[in-house]
Amino acid sequence: MMTPSRDHPVTQKNQFILVIGPHRSGSSLVAAALHSLGVNLGKQFIAPNEDNPKGFFEDEDIVRFNDRLLRSLNLSWDSFGFIWEMDFNTLKLKPYHNAAVALVLQRFDGVGAAGLKDPRFCILLPFWKRVIAEALNVDVTCVLSLREPELCVLSQKTRHIKDSDFHLLGRRNVQTLLLWLTYVSRALAAVEPQRLIVVNYAALVATPEIELQRLAKFLDLESSMQAMESYCRDQVDPLLNRSTGRGAVRRSEYPMVWDLADTLYERLLAFSRCNSIQADELKQLLVYLDLQELEPIYIKELQYMSGYAYKKIISLRHRLIRTIGEVGDERGRVEFLRENYRSLEDQYKGLGDQYKALADQYELLSANHQIVLNTKGWKLLVAMRRFLTWRPG
Repeated sequence: MMTPSRDHPVTQKNQFILVIGPHRSGSSLVAAALHSLGVNLGKQFIAPNEDNPKGFFEDEDIVRFNDRLLRSLNLSWDSFGFIWEMDFNTLKLKPYHNAAVALVLQRFDGVGAAGLKDPRFCILLPFWKRVIAEALNVDVTCVLSLREPELCVLSQKTRHIKDSDFHLLGRRNVQTLLLWLTYVSRALAAVEPQRLIVVNYAALVATPEIELQRLAKFLDLESSMQAMESYCRDQVDPLLNRSTGRGAVRRSEYPMVWDLADTLYERLLAFSRCNSIQADELKQLLVYLDLQELEPIYIKELQYMSGYAYKKIISLRHRLIRTIGEVGDERGRVEFLRENYRSLEDQYKGLGDQYKALADQYELLSANHQIVLNTKGWKLLVAMRRFLTWRPG
């Protein structure tokens, strides 16, 4: 867990910003940019790890809340498809709505520029827009982090290889691509064009000063040269946009899906070069994003995912059984050592009792010896011994 801190705090106007974007799209670097511009992004950040050594800039409680909310909808962060039909107005979600309002008030009541970052916001945006409007009486502005879908796919595959137990997604590239499409399409369907800015991850890494100034201008945030230099020094690393493996993804499977993702990326890339997005432009893009035609592919890949998840469950069950057996063996060894310890402890206690008895005897003998030394008989005996051993000089 990491506590947020800023070297150069700046007072900013009241607004709320959500950093959105598919997993592995560079949203952490975008969130770090907002953090450097004085945006309060929460209380306790998730600690950096090998996947994200610079930090996630995600409020841990908010991420956990989003996971619980998704589970209540029978979904998870890696659920791709069919989410566009989800109704976030149901009475079932009222307790979650109230809890989210309380969370936001607890963290951001009275704060100027505030925000949160979590890729899950892409598919939960309608829910959170209502929560923030009720809690803080402000509209939500969204910052969409954009990265080439192929690089997102490759990055998620690396995660899967490292930890396939948690990251089931990534075994099949097309599943990650479908998730990318799901996240981006749901986010675009829920945003207001005048309150959306797209940040190209590659440009942010290559020319961070320009992108930081662009962000600050759009969001009407004050920035300082010191904060900008600190961000470029501490957060931006050219290796972050490593493209090892680009072109290695096999696109012959479901080329239609790849074409759709590439076209969507190119159109969003054009948005990332604009200072504003027109409503009709976004509307045309949403019309183009008719994901209903991908429904058969979604169903097929969900079946693949379900089968793979079942195999993983069986594998984990066998591992659990082996672990229980190993724990049982270890418990036996622990019990043996515990018995030996008890035996040695008893021996030690016995020796301690013997030592105390001998010490008591020693004290008694010492006292008796002192009594004898003080008797007239002993003193007379000492005098007689000296007389008998005396030799004239």
